[in-house]
Amino acid sequence: MTQAHRPPRRVLLMAFSQGLLGRVLLCTFVLSALMEILSLLEQTTLILGRHLGLKGVLTYAILHFPAIVLQAIPLSVMMGALFLLMQMTLNSEVASLRAAGLSTVRLYLLMLPATLVVGMIAMALHEFAAPQAELQLARWWSQTDRHPQDDTRAFWFHSRTDIVHVGAFGRGGRDLYSLALFQRNADGLLIGTATAETANYEKGEWHVHNMRWLSPQPNKVVVKVTGDHTIGQAGVTPDDILVMSQSYPILSTRKINAILHHGAAASLPKAAYRMALFLPYIIPLNLCVMLLLALPVVYIPPRTGTRSLMPVAALGAGFGFIVLQGLIQALGNAGTLPAVPAIVAAPIMAIMFGIAWLLKMEER
Repeated sequence: MTQAHRPPRRVLLMAFSQGLLGRVLLCTFVLSALMEILSLLEQTTLILGRHLGLKGVLTYAILHFPAIVLQAIPLSVMMGALFLLMQMTLNSEVASLRAAGLSTVRLYLLMLPATLVVGMIAMALHEFAAPQAELQLARWWSQTDRHPQDDTRAFWFHSRTDIVHVGAFGRGGRDLYSLALFQRNADGLLIGTATAETANYEKGEWHVHNMRWLSPQPNKVVVKVTGDHTIGQAGVTPDDILVMSQSYPILSTRKINAILHHGAAASLPKAAYRMALFLPYIIPLNLCVMLLLALPVVYIPPRTGTRSLMPVAALGAGFGFIVLQGLIQALGNAGTLPAVPAIVAAPIMAIMFGIAWLLKMEER
Protein backbone atom coordinates (compact mmCIF):
# COMPACT_ATOMS: atom_id res chain seq x y z
CA MET A 1 0.00 0.00 0.00
CA THR A 2 2.84 2.36 0.83
CA GLN A 3 4.54 1.70 -2.48
CA ALA A 4 1.26 2.33 -4.29
CA HIS A 5 1.05 5.83 -2.81
CA ARG A 6 4.61 6.88 -3.68
CA PRO A 7 4.12 7.62 -7.41
CA PRO A 8 1.22 10.10 -6.85
CA ARG A 9 3.26 11.94 -4.21
CA ARG A 10 6.21 12.13 -6.57
CA VAL A 11 3.97 13.35 -9.36
CA LEU A 12 2.44 16.02 -7.12
CA LEU A 13 5.88 17.12 -5.95
CA MET A 14 7.13 17.48 -9.51
CA ALA A 15 3.97 19.28 -10.64
CA PHE A 16 4.08 21.80 -7.80
CA SER A 17 7.84 22.30 -8.10
CA GLN A 18 7.76 22.91 -11.86
CA GLY A 19 4.72 25.17 -11.62
CA LEU A 20 6.16 27.26 -8.79
CA LEU A 21 9.68 27.51 -10.23
CA GLY A 22 8.37 28.61 -13.61
CA ARG A 23 6.19 31.33 -12.12
CA VAL A 24 8.90 32.51 -9.73
CA LEU A 25 11.35 32.76 -12.62
CA LEU A 26 8.86 34.79 -14.66
CA CYS A 27 8.07 37.12 -11.74
CA THR A 28 11.77 37.57 -10.97
CA PHE A 29 12.46 38.55 -14.57
CA VAL A 30 9.57 41.03 -14.69
CA LEU A 31 10.31 42.64 -11.31
CA SER A 32 14.03 42.80 -12.02
CA ALA A 33 13.40 44.39 -15.42
CA LEU A 34 11.14 47.03 -13.87
CA MET A 35 13.65 47.81 -11.13
CA GLU A 36 16.45 47.95 -13.70
CA ILE A 37 14.49 50.42 -15.81
CA LEU A 38 13.88 52.64 -12.77
CA SER A 39 17.58 52.51 -11.93
CA LEU A 40 18.55 53.38 -15.49
CA LEU A 41 16.16 56.34 -15.52
CA GLU A 42 18.20 57.77 -12.68
CA GLN A 43 21.66 56.91 -13.99
CA THR A 44 21.38 57.25 -17.78
CA THR A 45 21.89 61.02 -17.70
CA LEU A 46 25.10 60.63 -15.70
CA ILE A 47 26.33 57.83 -17.97
CA LEU A 48 25.70 59.81 -21.14
CA GLY A 49 27.24 62.87 -19.50
CA ARG A 50 30.50 60.91 -19.33
CA HIS A 51 30.19 60.17 -23.08
CA LEU A 52 29.95 56.41 -22.48
CA GLY A 53 27.06 55.95 -24.89
CA LEU A 54 24.93 52.84 -25.25
CA LYS A 55 27.84 50.63 -24.22
CA GLY A 56 28.00 52.43 -20.89
CA VAL A 57 24.27 51.99 -20.32
CA LEU A 58 24.49 48.26 -21.06
CA THR A 59 27.57 47.89 -18.85
CA TYR A 60 25.78 49.52 -15.94
CA ALA A 61 22.65 47.41 -16.47
CA ILE A 62 24.57 44.12 -16.65
CA LEU A 63 26.78 44.76 -13.63
CA HIS A 64 23.90 46.04 -11.50
CA PHE A 65 21.55 43.19 -12.46
CA PRO A 66 22.66 40.58 -9.83
CA ALA A 67 21.98 42.99 -6.96
CA ILE A 68 18.56 43.82 -8.41
CA VAL A 69 17.67 40.13 -8.81
CA LEU A 70 18.62 39.58 -5.18
CA GLN A 71 16.17 42.28 -4.13
CA ALA A 72 13.40 40.95 -6.36
CA ILE A 73 13.52 37.29 -5.30
CA PRO A 74 11.43 37.48 -2.05
CA LEU A 75 8.50 39.23 -3.71
CA SER A 76 8.85 36.99 -6.76
CA VAL A 77 8.41 33.89 -4.60
CA MET A 78 5.25 35.32 -3.05
CA MET A 79 3.80 36.43 -6.39
CA GLY A 80 4.69 33.14 -8.05
CA ALA A 81 3.02 31.20 -5.24
CA LEU A 82 -0.04 33.46 -5.42
CA PHE A 83 -0.38 32.95 -9.18
CA LEU A 84 -0.04 29.17 -8.87
CA LEU A 85 -2.41 28.75 -5.93
CA MET A 86 -4.98 31.19 -7.34
CA GLN A 87 -5.07 29.33 -10.64
CA MET A 88 -5.44 25.97 -8.92
CA THR A 89 -8.11 27.30 -6.55
CA LEU A 90 -10.24 28.94 -9.24
CA ASN A 91 -9.99 25.79 -11.40
CA SER A 92 -11.20 23.70 -8.42
CA GLU A 93 -7.92 21.76 -8.43
CA VAL A 94 -7.33 22.54 -4.76
CA ALA A 95 -10.84 21.30 -3.93
CA SER A 96 -10.11 18.05 -5.78
CA LEU A 97 -6.84 17.59 -3.92
CA ARG A 98 -8.57 18.24 -0.60
CA ALA A 99 -11.22 15.67 -1.47
CA ALA A 100 -8.37 13.20 -2.11
CA GLY A 101 -7.08 13.86 1.42
CA LEU A 102 -4.40 16.51 0.82
CA SER A 103 -4.16 18.83 3.83
CA THR A 104 -2.98 22.43 3.83
CA VAL A 105 0.19 21.39 5.62
CA ARG A 106 0.91 18.77 2.98
CA LEU A 107 0.25 21.34 0.26
CA TYR A 108 2.80 23.66 1.86
CA LEU A 109 5.35 20.86 2.11
CA LEU A 110 4.90 20.02 -1.57
CA MET A 111 5.85 23.59 -2.49
CA LEU A 112 8.67 23.83 0.03
CA PRO A 113 11.45 22.07 -1.99
CA ALA A 114 11.13 24.48 -4.92
CA THR A 115 11.19 27.42 -2.48
CA LEU A 116 14.34 26.09 -0.83
CA VAL A 117 15.99 25.66 -4.25
CA VAL A 118 15.30 29.32 -4.99
CA GLY A 119 16.68 30.16 -1.54
CA MET A 120 19.91 28.29 -2.23
CA ILE A 121 20.29 30.09 -5.55
CA ALA A 122 19.74 33.43 -3.81
CA MET A 123 22.36 32.52 -1.19
CA ALA A 124 24.90 31.72 -3.91
CA LEU A 125 24.01 34.95 -5.68
CA HIS A 126 24.52 36.92 -2.46
CA GLU A 127 27.80 35.18 -1.65
CA PHE A 128 29.51 35.12 -5.04
CA ALA A 129 27.85 36.93 -7.96
CA ALA A 130 26.45 40.10 -6.39
CA PRO A 131 29.58 41.22 -4.44
CA GLN A 132 31.83 40.75 -7.47
CA ALA A 133 29.40 42.45 -9.84
CA GLU A 134 28.96 45.43 -7.51
CA LEU A 135 32.74 45.72 -7.13
CA GLN A 136 33.21 45.65 -10.90
CA LEU A 137 30.49 48.28 -11.24
CA ALA A 138 32.16 50.55 -8.67
CA ARG A 139 35.55 50.09 -10.36
CA TRP A 140 34.14 50.86 -13.82
CA TRP A 141 32.24 53.88 -12.49
CA SER A 142 35.37 55.25 -10.83
CA GLN A 143 37.64 54.63 -13.82
CA THR A 144 35.29 56.47 -16.17
CA ASP A 145 35.07 59.53 -13.91
CA ARG A 146 37.09 62.39 -15.41
CA HIS A 147 36.66 64.66 -12.37
CA PRO A 148 36.91 62.39 -9.31
CA GLN A 149 37.72 65.21 -6.90
CA ASP A 150 34.38 66.84 -7.71
CA ASP A 151 32.16 63.78 -8.18
CA THR A 152 33.16 61.27 -5.47
CA ARG A 153 32.04 61.66 -1.88
CA ALA A 154 34.32 61.73 1.14
CA PHE A 155 34.24 58.87 3.63
CA TRP A 156 35.88 57.61 6.81
CA PHE A 157 37.22 54.17 7.63
CA HIS A 158 39.23 52.51 10.35
CA SER A 159 42.17 50.19 9.83
CA ARG A 160 43.05 48.40 13.04
CA THR A 161 43.42 51.26 15.56
CA ASP A 162 43.90 54.05 12.99
CA ILE A 163 41.14 56.25 11.57
CA VAL A 164 41.43 57.52 7.99
CA HIS A 165 39.52 60.19 6.09
CA VAL A 166 39.50 60.15 2.28
CA GLY A 167 38.32 63.33 0.61
CA ALA A 168 37.96 61.83 -2.87
CA PHE A 169 39.22 58.92 -4.95
CA GLY A 170 39.69 58.07 -8.61
CA ARG A 171 41.13 55.59 -11.10
CA GLY A 172 39.30 52.66 -9.54
CA GLY A 173 40.46 53.49 -6.02
CA ARG A 174 44.12 53.75 -6.99
CA ASP A 175 44.27 57.54 -6.51
CA LEU A 176 43.28 59.17 -3.21
CA TYR A 177 42.91 62.87 -2.51
CA SER A 178 42.85 64.99 0.67
CA LEU A 179 43.95 62.27 3.08
CA ALA A 180 43.92 62.55 6.86
CA LEU A 181 45.24 59.83 9.19
CA PHE A 182 44.61 59.72 12.93
CA GLN A 183 46.83 57.27 14.77
CA ARG A 184 45.68 55.85 18.09
CA ASN A 185 47.27 53.55 20.63
CA ALA A 186 45.73 50.36 22.00
CA ASP A 187 43.71 52.40 24.52
CA GLY A 188 42.19 54.56 21.77
CA LEU A 189 44.17 57.69 22.62
CA LEU A 190 45.41 59.91 19.81
CA ILE A 191 49.19 59.68 19.35
CA GLY A 192 49.61 61.45 16.02
CA THR A 193 47.98 62.75 12.86
CA ALA A 194 49.10 62.95 9.26
CA THR A 195 47.72 64.75 6.24
CA ALA A 196 48.57 64.35 2.56
CA GLU A 197 47.40 65.88 -0.67
CA THR A 198 47.39 62.69 -2.75
CA ALA A 199 48.27 59.01 -2.65
CA ASN A 200 48.75 56.55 -5.52
CA TYR A 201 48.66 52.76 -5.45
CA GLU A 202 51.35 51.10 -7.57
CA LYS A 203 52.79 47.58 -7.38
CA GLY A 204 51.20 46.79 -4.03
CA GLU A 205 52.35 49.99 -2.29
CA TRP A 206 50.80 53.35 -1.52
CA HIS A 207 52.94 56.33 -2.54
CA VAL A 208 51.86 59.31 -0.46
CA HIS A 209 52.75 62.84 -1.58
CA ASN A 210 53.21 66.01 0.47
CA MET A 211 52.75 64.31 3.81
CA ARG A 212 52.74 66.33 7.02
CA TRP A 213 52.96 64.70 10.47
CA LEU A 214 51.78 66.16 13.76
CA SER A 215 52.77 64.40 16.97
CA PRO A 216 51.34 65.71 20.26
CA GLN A 217 53.83 65.91 23.14
CA PRO A 218 53.17 66.81 26.79
CA ASN A 219 53.91 70.51 26.27
CA LYS A 220 54.03 70.94 22.51
CA VAL A 221 53.09 69.58 19.09
CA VAL A 222 55.89 68.33 16.88
CA VAL A 223 55.39 69.04 13.17
CA LYS A 224 57.29 67.04 10.60
CA VAL A 225 57.06 67.39 6.84
CA THR A 226 58.25 64.28 5.00
CA GLY A 227 57.19 65.14 1.46
CA ASP A 228 56.79 61.81 -0.35
CA HIS A 229 56.34 58.63 1.64
CA THR A 230 55.86 54.98 0.69
CA ILE A 231 53.60 52.67 2.69
CA GLY A 232 54.05 48.97 2.04
CA GLN A 233 51.80 46.23 3.43
CA ALA A 234 49.17 48.82 4.33
CA GLY A 235 46.38 46.24 4.38
CA VAL A 236 44.15 48.50 2.26
CA THR A 237 43.81 47.91 -1.49
CA PRO A 238 41.99 49.92 -4.19
CA ASP A 239 39.18 47.36 -4.07
CA ASP A 240 38.82 48.02 -0.34
CA ILE A 241 38.55 51.74 -1.08
CA LEU A 242 35.76 51.09 -3.59
CA VAL A 243 33.85 48.87 -1.17
CA MET A 244 34.21 51.24 1.78
CA SER A 245 33.04 54.21 -0.27
CA GLN A 246 29.58 52.58 -0.61
CA SER A 247 26.92 53.17 2.04
CA TYR A 248 25.88 49.53 2.50
CA PRO A 249 27.82 47.27 0.11
CA ILE A 250 27.00 43.62 -0.56
CA LEU A 251 29.81 41.67 1.08
CA SER A 252 30.76 38.00 0.99
CA THR A 253 31.07 35.99 4.20
CA ARG A 254 34.82 35.78 3.69
CA LYS A 255 35.15 39.57 3.55
CA ILE A 256 32.97 40.08 6.62
CA ASN A 257 34.94 37.48 8.55
CA ALA A 258 38.18 39.32 7.69
CA ILE A 259 36.68 42.56 9.02
CA LEU A 260 35.26 41.10 12.23
CA HIS A 261 38.06 38.73 13.20
CA HIS A 262 41.23 39.78 11.38
CA GLY A 263 41.20 43.57 11.63
CA ALA A 264 40.57 44.33 7.96
CA ALA A 265 39.74 47.93 7.08
CA ALA A 266 36.06 48.85 7.48
CA SER A 267 33.86 51.92 7.18
CA LEU A 268 30.76 50.74 9.06
CA PRO A 269 30.11 49.87 12.72
CA LYS A 270 30.81 46.29 13.79
CA ALA A 271 27.09 45.76 14.40
CA ALA A 272 26.35 46.36 10.71
CA TYR A 273 28.88 43.70 9.69
CA ARG A 274 27.47 41.22 12.21
CA MET A 275 24.07 41.73 10.64
CA ALA A 276 25.50 41.33 7.14
CA LEU A 277 27.18 38.08 8.21
CA PHE A 278 23.81 36.41 8.87
CA LEU A 279 21.83 37.92 5.99
CA PRO A 280 22.62 35.24 3.35
CA TYR A 281 21.67 32.40 5.68
CA ILE A 282 18.26 33.85 6.51
CA ILE A 283 17.20 34.10 2.85
CA PRO A 284 15.71 30.55 2.61
CA LEU A 285 13.70 31.17 5.80
CA ASN A 286 12.43 34.48 4.42
CA LEU A 287 11.26 32.76 1.24
CA CYS A 288 9.50 30.05 3.27
CA VAL A 289 7.72 32.83 5.17
CA MET A 290 6.63 34.40 1.90
CA LEU A 291 5.24 31.05 0.78
CA LEU A 292 3.37 30.67 4.06
CA LEU A 293 1.79 34.11 3.74
CA ALA A 294 0.59 33.26 0.22
CA LEU A 295 -1.10 30.03 1.33
CA PRO A 296 -4.45 31.49 2.58
CA VAL A 297 -5.59 32.05 -1.02
CA VAL A 298 -6.42 28.33 -1.22
CA TYR A 299 -9.47 29.07 0.97
CA ILE A 300 -11.06 31.31 -1.67
CA PRO A 301 -14.42 29.77 -2.69
CA PRO A 302 -14.34 28.93 -6.42
CA ARG A 303 -17.62 30.83 -6.91
CA THR A 304 -16.05 34.04 -5.59
CA GLY A 305 -13.39 33.94 -8.28
CA THR A 306 -11.25 36.99 -8.83
CA ARG A 307 -13.60 39.17 -6.75
CA SER A 308 -11.95 37.94 -3.57
CA LEU A 309 -9.63 40.33 -1.74
CA MET A 310 -7.62 37.46 -0.29
CA PRO A 311 -4.72 37.80 -2.81
CA VAL A 312 -4.49 41.51 -2.02
CA ALA A 313 -4.41 40.72 1.70
CA ALA A 314 -1.71 38.08 1.18
CA LEU A 315 0.38 40.46 -0.91
CA GLY A 316 -0.09 43.14 1.74
CA ALA A 317 1.09 40.71 4.40
CA GLY A 318 4.21 40.03 2.33
CA PHE A 319 4.94 43.74 1.98
CA GLY A 320 4.32 44.19 5.70
CA PHE A 321 6.82 41.45 6.47
CA ILE A 322 9.47 43.12 4.30
CA VAL A 323 8.88 46.50 5.97
CA LEU A 324 8.91 45.00 9.47
CA GLN A 325 12.11 43.11 8.72
CA GLY A 326 13.74 46.28 7.42
CA LEU A 327 12.82 48.20 10.58
CA ILE A 328 14.12 45.51 12.92
CA GLN A 329 17.30 45.04 10.90
CA ALA A 330 17.89 48.80 11.11
CA LEU A 331 17.92 48.40 14.89
CA GLY A 332 20.46 45.61 14.47
CA ASN A 333 22.65 47.72 12.18
CA ALA A 334 22.63 50.50 14.77
CA GLY A 335 23.65 48.08 17.53
CA THR A 336 20.39 48.58 19.45
CA LEU A 337 19.56 44.88 19.10
CA PRO A 338 22.00 41.95 18.96
CA ALA A 339 22.49 40.54 15.47
CA VAL A 340 20.78 37.15 15.88
CA PRO A 341 17.54 38.45 17.48
CA ALA A 342 17.40 41.26 14.90
CA ILE A 343 17.74 38.74 12.07
CA VAL A 344 15.19 36.15 13.24
CA ALA A 345 12.61 38.37 14.98
CA ALA A 346 10.65 39.36 11.86
CA PRO A 347 10.50 35.82 10.34
CA ILE A 348 9.33 34.36 13.67
CA MET A 349 6.58 36.97 14.02
CA ALA A 350 5.53 36.44 10.39
CA ILE A 351 5.41 32.66 10.87
CA MET A 352 3.21 33.06 13.95
CA PHE A 353 0.94 35.45 12.05
CA GLY A 354 0.74 33.11 9.05
CA ILE A 355 -0.12 30.07 11.17
CA ALA A 356 -2.79 32.02 13.07
CA TRP A 357 -4.23 33.21 9.76
CA LEU A 358 -4.40 29.67 8.38
CA LEU A 359 -6.01 28.34 11.56
CA LYS A 360 -8.62 31.10 11.38
CA MET A 361 -9.39 30.17 7.78
CA GLU A 362 -9.64 26.48 8.72
CA GLU A 363 -12.27 27.32 11.35
CA ARG A 364 -14.47 28.84 8.67
